[in-house]
Amino acid sequence: MFVLVVLRDTLKIVPADFRKARERALKDEINNKYANRVLHDIGLCILVHDILEIDEGFVQHSEGWIWVKVTFRMIVFRPFREEILLGRIRSSSETGIQVSMGFFDDINIPAECMPEGSEYDQNEGVWVWRYDDNALYMDLDEPIRFSVVDSKFLDVSPPRPTKDEEEGTSMARQPPYSLTGSIAQSGLGLLSWWQ
Repeated sequence: MFVLVVLRDTLKIVPADFRKARERALKDEINNKYANRVLHDIGLCILVHDILEIDEGFVQHSEGWIWVKVTFRMIVFRPFREEILLGRIRSSSETGIQVSMGFFDDINIPAECMPEGSEYDQNEGVWVWRYDDNALYMDLDEPIRFSVVDSKFLDVSPPRPTKDEEEGTSMARQPPYSLTGSIAQSGLGLLSWWQ
């Protein structure tokens, strides 16, 4: 689920951070720049793990801060295919279920990845798995175990207005990183089903 990725960047230490230890100031700057950001084809950056190398800093003409080249390792959320994860049902629709892991919300379990016998209940607004004459409802905020089927990166920068947005109708923006899950295998689905 989490991997360490080696990154290299040139970061600045502003005068207000001169009182901090150099490594602490750089870790704070790395976390400000990268934490909770998606790097294309890498994953969702969580937190700096450690700093591997710090080059000598330099001050450019007419600037008051120090620029430093840093090599560091970042903790990144990027689950592998068929990894089993645990989340909570955030919403349901006819197309599938949206799942949240608390820190990551762009997880979709499409209708075709549900157990055989599943159907969307219009009245309740949730999915139901009909198994051996039992109706097992997939209620909102219930813990759910799922398998990762696919991960998708979408280059969203820089965002440019589409023709529809210029005309006043807004289109839903796609997330830069999303997961597709499945609960069609035995042992997957709501935790209450298997207790």
